[in-house]
Amino acid sequence: MTGRLQLCLAGVLCVLAVGISCWLCLPPAACAGKTTLIEQVDVQVGAEKNLPEPVRQRMEKSVAVIAGQLLEGRKLTEVGQARADYAGIIQQVFDKVLVGYTVSRVAVDVQDGSGTARVQVFLVPWQDTIQKVRVDVSVEGMPKVAEALLQQDVSGMEEVFQSSLQGLPVAAADWSHGLLKKQVAAFLQERAPEFKADFDVQVAADTRVKVVLYPLLPVVRTVDLSMRSDTVLNAGLLTKRQKMQSAVDGLIGLPVPFVERHRQEFEHYLADVLNGDADFRRWSVDTQVALTPGEQLKVMSRSDSDIYRVRLEGWADVGNSWGNQHDTSLKARLHLGRMLSERSELFSQLDFYPQSVKWDWDVGYRYALPSGTWAGVRYDLRNDYFKVDVLQPISRKWLLRYEYRELEHHSEYGIRYKLHDFLSLEYAVDSRGSWLRFIGYF
Repeated sequence: MTGRLQLCLAGVLCVLAVGISCWLCLPPAACAGKTTLIEQVDVQVGAEKNLPEPVRQRMEKSVAVIAGQLLEGRKLTEVGQARADYAGIIQQVFDKVLVGYTVSRVAVDVQDGSGTARVQVFLVPWQDTIQKVRVDVSVEGMPKVAEALLQQDVSGMEEVFQSSLQGLPVAAADWSHGLLKKQVAAFLQERAPEFKADFDVQVAADTRVKVVLYPLLPVVRTVDLSMRSDTVLNAGLLTKRQKMQSAVDGLIGLPVPFVERHRQEFEHYLADVLNGDADFRRWSVDTQVALTPGEQLKVMSRSDSDIYRVRLEGWADVGNSWGNQHDTSLKARLHLGRMLSERSELFSQLDFYPQSVKWDWDVGYRYALPSGTWAGVRYDLRNDYFKVDVLQPISRKWLLRYEYRELEHHSEYGIRYKLHDFLSLEYAVDSRGSWLRFIGYF
């Protein structure tokens, strides 16, 4: 018999009880005069053993409903003189709706002038009781990292079931079902509010509870993945994109607030997907991931090396008539560098001009001053002369550049703006004039 059916039956029996109690009333003459009425009923339910606290509290509410309909509004003197009869009615009504326990005794007590009746119910549990409660919490359709985080969030959920079921008579398990729903909902609201739970209780001496957690809306529906690098070839990252894409696709279906709450853990997890790659370890590449949670989850990964600098750039000059005449308006530049320290780099640089099919090969050294300015010197192995350059970052997007070429005694200035991770625009000036330069990063 379910708890709701029990309460309905209790209400019907209470109506009958009220009629019976009217028959017990004293004659009007005995009730003459102004007498305090019962305004409140306090209930205490107890048993020698095997009465979990949550179940006791629910039983007290049920008895309070029965006793309240029977006693509230009645005169103290009337109830005091017929307390044994009222106790018998409460015992009969509650015992009929109770399963797993037998009501051994009910005591009704009133105090003059208090307006309160006290009802004590004493129970005797049936013999077959729940000795052990084992809880299995599972999550369906989630990646292992998300499942591990959620299991950590809901650790201790088994105590909710153990406190309400352990020691309870097997036949009385229905008393706890509605209560368990409220307790589990309250537990999740505090520990994992992005999920709801369904559970199935297989009642026996060794009770098993299976809990399944489901995500609440809104959830991640699509993923926008971007992979960038300032020190290794962006084209090289394409070979690792499928591995990263598979990892981020595993986050689809997760509640957006859950991803936000565990954003740092998910960022570390996705970074480790690439950091654990053999090629990344060989080149000492470290990946940092930034998430922007939403129904469209944005994932930005930046993979850079503290030791190596490998860059492939494409330069295109527009408006440089001198450069166009010498077929130097288009250039591909490959930079291979080895960091000797955080501030110093030894590198080799190859410039190839596809229009004139010629190339320059430099070796050089660059050093970062405390101000953040990079100063470097290069030696042109093909033409046998030195070059000097200075790079001054102004912000994350702006850069000032100066270059001096010894062979020509030529100076060139430039101010560069980073339009995108793959494209910059530079305004360059020398003694011959000014022009625009587009620089692409591959």
